[in-house]
Amino acid sequence: MKIIVMGANGLMGNEFRRVLPARETYFASRLDCDITDINSIRRYIRGLNINDEFTIINCAANRDAERMEFDDYDLAKKITVDGPHNLAVVANEMGGRLIHFTSDYVFDGTKNTPYLESDKTNGLSVYGRLKVCSEQDLLATANNIIIIRPAWIFSSYGKDFVKTIYNLGQTRPELHVVYDQVGSPTYGADLAKYIAQIIPQIKQNTREIYHLTNEGVCSWYDMACAVKQNCNLPCEIIPVRSHEYQQNARRPSYSVLDKSKIKRDFNLCIRHYSDALKECCEQIKGK
Repeated sequence: MKIIVMGANGLMGNEFRRVLPARETYFASRLDCDITDINSIRRYIRGLNINDEFTIINCAANRDAERMEFDDYDLAKKITVDGPHNLAVVANEMGGRLIHFTSDYVFDGTKNTPYLESDKTNGLSVYGRLKVCSEQDLLATANNIIIIRPAWIFSSYGKDFVKTIYNLGQTRPELHVVYDQVGSPTYGADLAKYIAQIIPQIKQNTREIYHLTNEGVCSWYDMACAVKQNCNLPCEIIPVRSHEYQQNARRPSYSVLDKSKIKRDFNLCIRHYSDALKECCEQIKGK
């Protein structure tokens, strides 16, 4: 089984470099393959001369919900909806399968129990609504598709909440962090590892959505406090409500994701986010 990772230089692309077998995996940056151009995808994959089954993992994405709220909508749609659609079309043409990531932001946060894959979606932001559109389009287009919904991704690569707290916490005496938004964090390294585990088990003609985060539930405030403790930061973490913190994109106040389906179908054993966060903080401090 050959694997093609699109968006190979991003946060998740770098995480996949650590867990996927180098001889079986092709890592494509935007310079190698532009997913918003379907002919670019065709040329790239044909150039690999793959003679057996292959899986495309789409890590090419814009995760900046704040900028997306007011930036060029057509550009955001090209990256978030049109690009994945192109990948699905080419995968259909060449007999491949596609793994695509969306987000907990597809939900509006009105539940008070963990969201199931079958629950109604209702994105509150441009980012969330475009992710919903992408899911619906891919389920209608792809012959073989696994859609993964992670949440609150953190990693030792790229830019995310954990590194923001780590960097600001070294220079500012106090940080104000929202405490009334609750979810389940996802360690990028664990996410990549679990995806690598499920790839050999994916059946032909699969069209499924799965939730995949680390175990455990917390608020952004709780997570910031954990980063402070793990990294020995001198700052004080001050809890604030969402309306006190200026944000462009609306977030769901509750977006805990139920992972029973993916654990059952692929026999996954998922660790708690607190253990993963300790590991991530050690890596960040070591850089």
